[in-house]
Amino acid sequence: MNVTNINPHLVATKGYDPEHLTTLSRAMASWFVRLNNNYHDVDDLAHRRSRVDVEQTAMIRFREEFPDIPLTNDLVAAVLKRVIHTRHTVVEETILPWSGNWVFRPGNHRRIIVERGVATINTWREPSYRRLAVTEAEAGVAGEFLDWFFTRKPERDMFVNWLAWSLQHEEDKPNWAPFFYSSKMGTGKSALGRLLIRLFGEANSITQNNVDKLTGRFNMTLLQSKLVVCEEVNLKLGGGDANTLKTYITEKFTAGEAKGRETERVEQRVCMVLTSNHMPFWIEAEDRRYYIVNIDHDGYARGPRAEEFAELVGRLEDWAEEPANIARLYNALMIRVLPDDFSAKTLNVEVHGTEIMKQVFGNGRATVLDQLQEHLDVMKQHAVPEAEVVEIVTGTLKANINTTKHLMSDLGWVKRQVKWGGTDYARQIWVRQGYTVERGRIFGPDGFDEALATHLKETVYDV
Repeated sequence: MNVTNINPHLVATKGYDPEHLTTLSRAMASWFVRLNNNYHDVDDLAHRRSRVDVEQTAMIRFREEFPDIPLTNDLVAAVLKRVIHTRHTVVEETILPWSGNWVFRPGNHRRIIVERGVATINTWREPSYRRLAVTEAEAGVAGEFLDWFFTRKPERDMFVNWLAWSLQHEEDKPNWAPFFYSSKMGTGKSALGRLLIRLFGEANSITQNNVDKLTGRFNMTLLQSKLVVCEEVNLKLGGGDANTLKTYITEKFTAGEAKGRETERVEQRVCMVLTSNHMPFWIEAEDRRYYIVNIDHDGYARGPRAEEFAELVGRLEDWAEEPANIARLYNALMIRVLPDDFSAKTLNVEVHGTEIMKQVFGNGRATVLDQLQEHLDVMKQHAVPEAEVVEIVTGTLKANINTTKHLMSDLGWVKRQVKWGGTDYARQIWVRQGYTVERGRIFGPDGFDEALATHLKETVYDV
């Protein structure tokens, strides 16, 4: 191994352009890192490579990516000497030791971030369409699609403003997510998702059904994405997945875990888009994390204008296949001037709330409460064991078990501890407002007096 402190730019050249040496050296140094005497491709960190493998791979990539540079033996030898075999201080032209860590820094074009002489990998990749030098700015067929997809202009403008902000501030993240609901199939939600993925870059985006992988144990891949499209979201009110989803939407730091690695604190920049054919009554009243839009145009599958809409979606897919068209759309979004009343950090429900948001916020919890009240009234019982309440809430009403206490309390019921069923320990029982349990009997208005055993239809022993 040759060790030198001289500037490699001053090394004598032999029959090649020194600019070519610099170009190829910087390219190769940006492709690989090394760890424990092994090499890793920055686009495939999971696999180890030998020095010979790296050299052979580099030769092929030189030919593919720099066809105008003649690869003479002298030039190739000089590149390998500079990048691999000589120690020097020009970090852009040497394969650096890797820390074993990675970060996700959207908008930062450097794949290798150097701190104190050690490389950390930036897993964000600049979408290739942005390097086309396209200067025109227009929405094209995507604009036609959005005009159809949204039947109300304020909702279209709100989403496009969110999209424009997310691209203009790619290094940051919004604190609320668009949620597209439609009771019909074939309304174009998936087509919109594919368009968004092209804008943010396929390497930086992921689509999944529901939120299981996002809220599961090994969530690092999703946390290292810029765009996450969650389709067919259908959660339970107050459930753990719903609470985790809130964290990802609003918090910049969260816990992440990859297979084979310890859980770590992750700085994430996720933009999230959710879709569903189920009314999201699991969203709590006045929740400012979701901008819900009802996709109710008449181009849905088997709708009166289904063929016309299907033709538009087909044209959109063909149009989006051309990277230059995505570049024009991107440019249009990058120069979009956002109104003063728009904020990607805070969703003003009072100003920007949609009709379906009012329905969800007004009816979600109220609907569950009404259904529970009706169910209890039909039972004609004034005392109900906790286990039975849980079965009603989770089984019959399909609500979350964590809401049981709040729902029953909201209805005015009070929890007591009572022994029954031959047990010698107290269990939980809910008692309707205006009724009391004492000495094995339940008492209520208008002289109501009944043995608790009879009321529950089982043997009961009061405390």
